[in-house]
Amino acid sequence: MGIFLILTIPGCFLIESEEQEPIIPNQEPTFVAVIVPVATAENKQSTLQAPSPIPISTSVPIPTGTPVTIREIFKSEVEDKTLQKKTFEAVSKINSFKYILEGIARVDAGGIQVGVPLSASGAVTSSVSLSKFEANLLGIGLYVESAKTGDDIYTRESSLEEWKDSRKLGIGHISDDFLKAVGDSFLKSHLSGSDILTTQEKTIFLFNDDGPVGSVTPLFELIATEEEARRFSPEKWKVNLEVDSDNYEISKIISEFSLSNGGQFLSEVFGMEGLSGVGNTDVELVIKFSQIGEDFSIVIPQPAH
Repeated sequence: MGIFLILTIPGCFLIESEEQEPIIPNQEPTFVAVIVPVATAENKQSTLQAPSPIPISTSVPIPTGTPVTIREIFKSEVEDKTLQKKTFEAVSKINSFKYILEGIARVDAGGIQVGVPLSASGAVTSSVSLSKFEANLLGIGLYVESAKTGDDIYTRESSLEEWKDSRKLGIGHISDDFLKAVGDSFLKSHLSGSDILTTQEKTIFLFNDDGPVGSVTPLFELIATEEEARRFSPEKWKVNLEVDSDNYEISKIISEFSLSNGGQFLSEVFGMEGLSGVGNTDVELVIKFSQIGEDFSIVIPQPAH
């Protein structure tokens, strides 16, 4: 129960008197003490009201966390495998095309880099193929031409003017199963998503000596015979296969090789005896394909008898 205490100071009244001075009333304020009731422990509960709880709508779903993108990763892997499979199926059926090869062999001759330009061109069908490979060292041009029809092989080298029968094809020659051999060596391997670059017009498969493929024989045989390719196996290599997105056909191949016994390779394969003692040799090749799958004829030269 609250107690109110009021203190009052009585005021002074003015009384007229002829004998006394007029009394001036005291102007000091009157103090009033008011004691406000304070809630006791017994009634505090009833005096202070707790705030009402904010209702939570049960219709709003509570998120369980960010969805994991396992499904998207799996889908990407499936697409990559499908792309490899479709590319392999496409190149396995191709047995006619024309090609141009451009490259360079960089030779370390006692700390001096010597460049040997390389070039080749050819045409291939299921029954006939023709090629010409050229190398140039310090202005000295060397070339070898090859022709194949059925089981018959003819070659002509820069030192000879006439075609002759031969047991093996010259370097730079591509046969009708070349693209299938490239597909067998590369497109059947497992690739991660980072090894496949895609755009609207093309797809690029990336391979290197740290990857799953351990043999680049089909490409290395472009500058060496099968026997020589086994003897001078590249220590380091990198290959890019560029594929058209609309038909899954390989339109370009870019390859790089590194040979520790490059001098011996150039001496025996290219006939450049003066380079037999040089050190490492790096080779870069770019092959561009055209008229893929088209029907065209090839004129085979007649050897002299």
